Amino acid sequence: MAFHNDITLKKIDDGQYRATIHENYWVIAGPNGGYLAALLANAGDLHISEPERQLRSFTTYFLSPPKSGEATITVKTKKKGRSVDFLSLELRQDGNVLLLATGAWGLSGDDLTTPKLTKPEVPHPSKCSPLQRFHPHHTRLHEQWEIRSLNIEENNASFDRLGTEPDLSWWIRPARHTPLSSPLIVAISDALPPPIFASSNKLNHVPTVDLTVHLRADLHSIDWSHESWVLAQFVTRHASNGFLEEDGLLWLNDGTLLGMSRQLSVAK
Repeated sequence: MAFHNDITLKKIDDGQYRATIHENYWVIAGPNGGYLAALLANAGDLHISEPERQLRSFTTYFLSPPKSGEATITVKTKKKGRSVDFLSLELRQDGNVLLLATGAWGLSGDDLTTPKLTKPEVPHPSKCSPLQRFHPHHTRLHEQWEIRSLNIEENNASFDRLGTEPDLSWWIRPARHTPLSSPLIVAISDALPPPIFASSNKLNHVPTVDLTVHLRADLHSIDWSHESWVLAQFVTRHASNGFLEEDGLLWLNDGTLLGMSRQLSVAK
């Protein structure tokens, strides 16, 4: 199924939705965090039910990994403002709270001309290597995405040649075309191998503690087609005390900054 079908929710009652967690989004120790956060973001979109109020900021806390099957998402409005609404969300399974999230949905305001980030000049996706040709941590999650790496040439299929700087860039889009949405941007922010894998062969698993995504474009104005790609840049600058951070920038191929992300992970 396409991504938008995989995050479909059924309304049970006001502020309550039933979700199905699919095994197609499995990583090393359970469902991918970006996919789970996207389910919660979708619940928030449905609860707001005002297309002009777009998701602007979303933070998810991962308490325990869910299992495949049904789960319940509860959404509460904490404050409804003139321009921004604030929600809290929980995902439960078998009576246990497994994920917590908070989000802000806001109206668009006047645009500022500065400061502005600029998308880097990079090779076209057709010139970059597909993920499955070289990555040692291939999972079922990555079958749901079409992914190309800017870091490795097709004939140099080894992460060991990247050196010590944990900084990776990728082209990514859903394997099956899906409409552009805030849950899709949330999912992409955690759909790729962690940059730390480029500098350390001692880590096999870096479970996420929290993930924050800021949406930086009005998605209804984006020209999203079967030819669209997202350039995802991720970097880890500091690791200490068994934890590491990852910062990300997500660009549409036309140069539009779609989102910014940061997550804290446990190094295992």
